[in-house]
Amino acid sequence: MRLKLAGLALAVAAVGLCAPQSAAALKCRGYHYDTGGQPAAGKPNDPLFPRQWGLRQIHAPASWKYGTGKGVPIAIVDSGVDLFHPDLKGKIVRGTDLVKGGGSCAGPQDENGHGTHVAGIAAAKTNNGIGVAGTAPGAKIMPVRVLAADGTGDVSTAVAGIRWAANHGAKVINLSLGDTPLDQTNGTAASTERAVAYAWSKGAVIVAAAGNDVFPVCDSPAAARYAVCVAATDQRGLPAAYSNLPNDPNGGAIGLRAPGGDGGGILFCGYDGDIWSTIWPGDTVDNCGGISGYDTLVGTSMSAPFVSGTAALLAAKGLTNGQILQCLKTTSSNHGSFDPVFGYGIVDALAANRTCSRTTTLVYSPATGSTSPPPKTHRHKHHVRVSVRKTSREQLERTGKLHVTVRSDRKVTIELRALVKRGGKSVTGAKATVTLRRAGKRGKTLELSKKARKQLAKRGPVSVVVRYRAGSTSGTASPGN
Repeated sequence: MRLKLAGLALAVAAVGLCAPQSAAALKCRGYHYDTGGQPAAGKPNDPLFPRQWGLRQIHAPASWKYGTGKGVPIAIVDSGVDLFHPDLKGKIVRGTDLVKGGGSCAGPQDENGHGTHVAGIAAAKTNNGIGVAGTAPGAKIMPVRVLAADGTGDVSTAVAGIRWAANHGAKVINLSLGDTPLDQTNGTAASTERAVAYAWSKGAVIVAAAGNDVFPVCDSPAAARYAVCVAATDQRGLPAAYSNLPNDPNGGAIGLRAPGGDGGGILFCGYDGDIWSTIWPGDTVDNCGGISGYDTLVGTSMSAPFVSGTAALLAAKGLTNGQILQCLKTTSSNHGSFDPVFGYGIVDALAANRTCSRTTTLVYSPATGSTSPPPKTHRHKHHVRVSVRKTSREQLERTGKLHVTVRSDRKVTIELRALVKRGGKSVTGAKATVTLRRAGKRGKTLELSKKARKQLAKRGPVSVVVRYRAGSTSGTASPGN
């Protein structure tokens, strides 16, 4: 069984535009694997950033103040990665070449260009004054080469690549490749399904391209039970005409949408309606409209790494793969609801990065005087709000009662825990569970323990912290579980 790329890049070569150079043109150069150091993330000064509409569609730039995915390895299981690209320099951790073994350059050097483009979308250096920005600027790139220079490969090689990435610490595995749903019906995708399940068991999030065949279901491996199937949107946020729908015929995969372009770049290189990213220099033709080392490609191959980058933002916070999938579902544009055209919606990096964490903490700190600041309200994943009623420190010391209100637009269970903190130490003051069986609000009074109230009675700064975990009974996210 042969795999294909899930981008439309091969169509470009087929019509004779921007065709890649021969693999023989590649000159081996020494390179080192990265062992540390992170790119700076801020307001991007990358020259091509204004043309990267895909990042803005998923609100990635606004999300970086909540984290950049620092240190999270994203495995790019693909045609390899250009190990010497200036916008990927210092980003690459040890990978493998399963096509040539060690390869003539002793590493998974890209000889096609596809994997390099995918890697740049996921995690290109950002705010470094050159080229493009990546979805997760602080993440690392683990190149796993499973596709040959012509962009094809065997399912068995891809399976080995998935397992290799899982065994070597990849937190996110990007699969911008696949075979068609017709191949799935005769059981040929069973080994891929097992490999994806294995990677999941090792703690990885597996993100795969839906495919570009206008099928109503995801290709394999995107249809695997533990995969995230990513279909494409165009610049307007509408479903791309070429994209498969983000549906799994077996009901296992999670379907999302992300930017993939509208396809104009098949005829025009450097077409801004498609997706700008890094390119292996052998795949760049300057007089075709590209900029040396960068160009546009189109397809669900380009959509998947936007989601992989977003998953890396969450993995850096310590979320498990299960928590990351729940977060992606509930923070995407459909807010936890599924429809057959958009799946759970367009991924939203800002909503995910801002609202999902292992334990969301709500703090109000009584001043050293007699009054506390206004109550804090925290919105969790667009559907839960938790607030603490304003009260004076003396009143809290006297009554020991904290009045908490939980509001939700759906069924949810919230675990509350009140802590009194002083001098770096904390005392558990109260625990409670609040369940809303339908949309609405419910109040809960937390009664602080005597030990906690004694801390309030002492002179000096003190703070009261209300931590909560949302364990939804209707399938919404469960941070901290």
